[in-house]
Parts: sequence; C-alpha cells; structure tokens
Amino acid sequence: MTRTRVAIIVFTVSVAAAAFPGAAWAECYLENVASPQEIADGWTIHEDLRVVKQVDSAPYEQGGRGNWFVDREKTTLPLCSVFDDLGAYSLRSYMLQPVVTKVQVKICQATAGGGSVPFVPPDAKPQPSDTAHEVFDSYKRSYAGPCPPVRPAPVPVPRSRKKG
Repeated sequence: MTRTRVAIIVFTVSVAAAAFPGAAWAECYLENVASPQEIADGWTIHEDLRVVKQVDSAPYEQGGRGNWFVDREKTTLPLCSVFDDLGAYSLRSYMLQPVVTKVQVKICQATAGGGSVPFVPPDAKPQPSDTAHEVFDSYKRSYAGPCPPVRPAPVPVPRSRKKG
C-alpha cells in the first residue's frame, strides 16, 4: 500500500471519528454500576481518557519539499470514576477496553526558501515554567526535533564468517 493511500485511509478514519465520536470511543455509563435510587441521590461518574502509549513512525516527506509528517498510533484507556452522593470515590469505578487511534501528524512546515521549520499546531501548549518535566503531559507538546528530521542510519547487515 502506498503512503498516499495510507494517508487517505488515516484521514478518512479521523474524519469519521470526529463526526461520530460515540463510535470511536467507548463511553462510561453510571447506569452500569448504580441503581436509579443512587443516581437520584446524586451519584456521578467522570470519564478520564488516559493516554497510556504513543508511538510515532519514522518521519517522511509529503505534499512538497519541506513538509514532514509522522504516523502516530495512540492508545487511550478510558477510566470511569464513580462518586457517591457525598463525593467519595466508589469502588464501583471501572475501566473500559483500550482504544487505539492512528493519525497523520505534521511535524515540519516548508518555508519559502526551500527549508523547513517546526510546525506548531494551534492547540499546542508550552510546558509551564513552574511544572516539573515528569508531571507535564508530554503528549500535548509539539515536535521538538530538528527540521528537516534526521533520517535514521541504515542498519548494517552483518557479514558471515567463513570457516576454513
């Protein structure tokens, strides 16, 4: 399958997921774990979509010289946290099956001079200055590598030894 065809498929799946979010994500339902009386008394549920894994492909050029992309596969774990009428965390909380999504992500933008600069998406947030690196959500950062990206060196093929 060509990269263009893969990109079209990824784009189509992304549009479908945006248009029909219920089909793309599992949903938490309070009715699964609480009785109608408990719900009436004020029980609530909070859905937390926790990113547990993110893998990027090798960078590739597409759509003109200087435009670089990666194919990103993200695994999200939906956590359904249940709280009773007093606001206490309930042991009835549960997790849903992991959801895997694949999207094409632009990492470098072509410049007029034929070069390339890091592409910063409009929703990218810089790391807060008062937040330790370990605490900050690394999945919301823009690409921090060089543009154009460094191509990985080819893996050398080991030579066989002749016995004799």
